[in-house]
Amino acid sequence: KFWCLEQDNLDSGFNAMYRSLFLWAGAPLEYRNLHLGLTKPRSLCIDRSLKFDSEVTEHQSELLQKMIAAQDYFLLWGPPGTGKTSIMLKSLVRHLYENTFENILLLAYTNRAVDEICDAVMSIDESYGEKFLRIGSRLSTDSKYESQLLDQQIKWAKTRNEILELLLENRIYISTVSSIINKTELFNLKEFDTVIIDEASQILEPMLAGLLSKFKRFILIGDHKQLPAVVVQHSGDSLIKLKDLHDLGFYNTRTSLFERLYHRVIGNEWHDAFGILSQQGRMHEELMAFPNEYFYENKLELIPGSVRQSKPDFFDSFTENTSYLQHRKIFIDTQENGEINWKTNLHEALKCVDIIQDICDIFMLNNIDITHESIGIITPYRAQIALIRKCMESLPKELSEKITVDTVERYQGGARDIIIISFCVNRLSQLESLVSLSQEGIDRKLNVALTRAKEQIILVGNKKLLSDNKGYLALISHYEGTC
Repeated sequence: KFWCLEQDNLDSGFNAMYRSLFLWAGAPLEYRNLHLGLTKPRSLCIDRSLKFDSEVTEHQSELLQKMIAAQDYFLLWGPPGTGKTSIMLKSLVRHLYENTFENILLLAYTNRAVDEICDAVMSIDESYGEKFLRIGSRLSTDSKYESQLLDQQIKWAKTRNEILELLLENRIYISTVSSIINKTELFNLKEFDTVIIDEASQILEPMLAGLLSKFKRFILIGDHKQLPAVVVQHSGDSLIKLKDLHDLGFYNTRTSLFERLYHRVIGNEWHDAFGILSQQGRMHEELMAFPNEYFYENKLELIPGSVRQSKPDFFDSFTENTSYLQHRKIFIDTQENGEINWKTNLHEALKCVDIIQDICDIFMLNNIDITHESIGIITPYRAQIALIRKCMESLPKELSEKITVDTVERYQGGARDIIIISFCVNRLSQLESLVSLSQEGIDRKLNVALTRAKEQIILVGNKKLLSDNKGYLALISHYEGTC
């Protein structure tokens, strides 16, 4: 009687989302009301006597106590460098494992993020290497965690009962969302209490809607002001027009569950269901100034006791040719590219190489070693990445191999001491694709790019073209005003 015509080819990803929505529809009404934001999530009284490791600040301790007290769900908003995974997820897992009998599932969107979760769990204690199982493929898993893969572990089992015993005795499981969705039979063999999802703001809602019904409690960790889920459809195709859905916070199908629920709990003032990590330990205070004002409503603060983040100078000595590097924030105006290929800019590529050479001179002058964590270059196009790499062939190979040149999407979650950004804008029409606005009007791509640096940012681009966008105009004005 009715037909549904899907614009895209159905593949395993789409099938998984349809199955998830069907699972959601068959879930208990209590869960569906919680998921839609119709019911206030429950919370116990906070146990202020809980103690955590010395690396946990007082602010982080208060948030951990709120997360532990949450009975239905909790949303942790973590801006860049605030210790979402390395401190918060790690401390929560340790508390749940050592103080409860809960079975815990840890999820993230990308395999790289799952590797970082494994790193965080392993940093609790070496013995934790025997306390978790990882679900996924050997090809997409860091080699140091291959032995923890479920497929590797069950190789030693001789009977079904031994496999079942292995599954039941392990209380911590780690996986990508896509991997666990394709292993739903696990939920027939084992009951999980808490699921903790890192990078939750990068996951489309249908991926989680049904899955979360399998747990007593879910904790979502993310930052809706950083990069969202990748959606290839035209932005107009994802708009939701039904007012009844608007009343529930559904405005766009590309919005993550994390972002929708976050605005829901804020609007309803359900303070026990969310928390904001406001202390960051990555960016120097000068680099933090612009993102804090334009993206984070001046909520960001420095980690207490951090000397590095407020140190006046990164370098002690300069030469006459490198004196411009004494500034923490630098904007260098370059020509647009007049050639047919507007996704490359030779002027910017050559300038990036000049800057690298100057940085090397400064590092040598100040007796600082250059490592893989020292310099990174962010640019929006693969063609510009290739061009910069080509120009870097003039540098010593041992140096160029230590410098990562990549897109902002690939840099999310990473950081370097010095970040060089080649905007590669040669015509005004490029600005539309360069900008990724959130529901609140935040340019998420620019936010991620600017928050990758610890000590210094150098912007390279055409001032006239970039200034046509009010966000970039504000950025250039801010950077030029600090030099």
